[in-house]
Amino acid sequence: DRRAEQLEELRALFERAKAYAGTTVADKVDLRMEAMRGLFNGSKTLFVHADVVREIQEAVLFAREMGVRRMVLVGGYDAWRVADLLRERKIDVVLQRLHTLPQREDEDVDLPYRLPALLKERGIRFCLSYTGDMERMGARNRGFTAGTARAYGLASEDDLRALTLDAAAI
Repeated sequence: DRRAEQLEELRALFERAKAYAGTTVADKVDLRMEAMRGLFNGSKTLFVHADVVREIQEAVLFAREMGVRRMVLVGGYDAWRVADLLRERKIDVVLQRLHTLPQREDEDVDLPYRLPALLKERGIRFCLSYTGDMERMGARNRGFTAGTARAYGLASEDDLRALTLDAAAI
C-alpha cells in the first residue's frame, strides 16, 4: 500500500518539475525544481538505483513517461536480463560490488563476477564502481574488481575502459 502512495508522490514531483522546466521565468525560484530542470532537456542525468528486473523495467518506463532524456542505472544486478530495453533506451549501467554472493539461490556462484562480460556481450555500456561497507577503499579496489571481471570473461581493453573512458562518459 505504501509503495503505490510513494510512486504517486514521485510521479507528482516529476510532473511539477517538468512543468517548472517548461517555464522560462519562474515567479518564485524553487531550488528542488531548478535542480531537476536539466532532466528534461538532457543536460542532467537521472541516476536510478535498481537491481532486479522489475525495478529496472519500472524505472526505465517511468523515466520515459516523465520525459527524462538521460538515465543511468546504478547497481544493475539484473541489467543483463533486460539488455534489449536498456540498449534501446541507451541506458548505461554503473555496476557495484562484483565481489559479492549471487542474489538468488539458484544462480551460479560466479554470476556477480561475470556481470561485466554479460553486459558487454549484450552491447550495454557500463563502468565499475566499488561501494558498500568500505567506500573509502573503493578507489584502491576498483583495479582488483576490473581484474576479476577480466578473469571471468571481459577482454583486457574492456576492463580498463570500464574504469576510465566509459566511467568518464557515464
